[in-house]
Amino acid sequence: MEIPRTLVLTGHFPPEPGGVQTFTWELVRRLPADRLLVVAPAWAGAAEFDAGLPFPVVRRRGYLLFRGLRRLVARHRIDAGWITAAAPFAMYAPFVRAAGVGRLVGSTHGQELGWFRAAPTRAALRAAAGSFDALTHLCASTLPELEDALGGRTRLVRLAGAVDTGRFRPGLDGTAIRRRHALGTGPVVLSVARLVRRKGHDTLIRAWADVVRRRPDARLVIVGDGPMLRRLTELGDRTAPGSVTVTGPVSADDLPLYYAAADVFALPCRDDRRGLQTEGLGLSTLEASASGLPVVVGRSGGSPESLVDGRTGVLVDASRGPDELALALHRLLADPGRARALGAAGRRWTCAEWSWDGAADRLAALLRGSPLGAHDEREPHRPGTEPAWDSRIG
Repeated sequence: MEIPRTLVLTGHFPPEPGGVQTFTWELVRRLPADRLLVVAPAWAGAAEFDAGLPFPVVRRRGYLLFRGLRRLVARHRIDAGWITAAAPFAMYAPFVRAAGVGRLVGSTHGQELGWFRAAPTRAALRAAAGSFDALTHLCASTLPELEDALGGRTRLVRLAGAVDTGRFRPGLDGTAIRRRHALGTGPVVLSVARLVRRKGHDTLIRAWADVVRRRPDARLVIVGDGPMLRRLTELGDRTAPGSVTVTGPVSADDLPLYYAAADVFALPCRDDRRGLQTEGLGLSTLEASASGLPVVVGRSGGSPESLVDGRTGVLVDASRGPDELALALHRLLADPGRARALGAAGRRWTCAEWSWDGAADRLAALLRGSPLGAHDEREPHRPGTEPAWDSRIG
């Protein structure tokens, strides 16, 4: 793989957890290390993490990522740049250009749709878009709104995340996880995500109260960290006492075992803040499918593209409340044969369609300014293999 000397300007980089962080990490670690310079925030634990990397990382306090860019670009002879999340870091694009970077690529992840729905941030992103040679988007469902909002100011190209189908796979032993959380022998529904409102965990817990009335041996496990951790723990204790476990963050080594301990995966995401916050895609949903689990997913932004509705799982409208979600969970728990068939189809689909290596090749071509060959900008990306650091779990 060949790329020009590339500056990666990112507010989302390990050891900070999150979905955009995973997206950034999985692509960066597949690019030629001797051609990279990463500029990222100075999170706790960053020095220890950076010490094991084969490429330099410059850490900045807070989000002042543009500080000293001209000097860094000259010292490292930078020719191209990648801003890994357009909201809000597209605002830095003019600074990157002024520092001497010749070619600039940016990525959108879904939250940009909320920015485009508010007049001030819409104007700011439209103005910044002209500094990019290309902006990437996750899925076809978000493309029309992006095209309309940007008004042709830059080229739009699909670049989606993927899943490590070697790490996340059926056949792992989840017994230790069941024992750790005293889950018993009944069915387990799992959710893995950053604990923020748009992920819909509050709706999931309210739906769970109905599920557990019919299946008192069923258990719900929510893995993740975030601002709603305490609230969700209290809601679970109050709404369905004894049947809901909110674990907080778990280790990257343990995460595949949580999927192995489960029978169904649920991520009932929804648009939040009157549409200003929306889901990008849902990498944990792909991990669940790769692990052989049927998935139940809420409709928001690009989330419908993280499953094949009716074949690998069930798409619901979680914005209307818990009833549709509860019904979908009831049906899957009552029909284990159907659940297994959906999970098996999800495993086949992720193995065939979702590759990090393919996504990295696509990014490299964008950084080079090369034609994308058979992939038209509107063609769905054919992303299934490998990570090392994780995730949406923190």
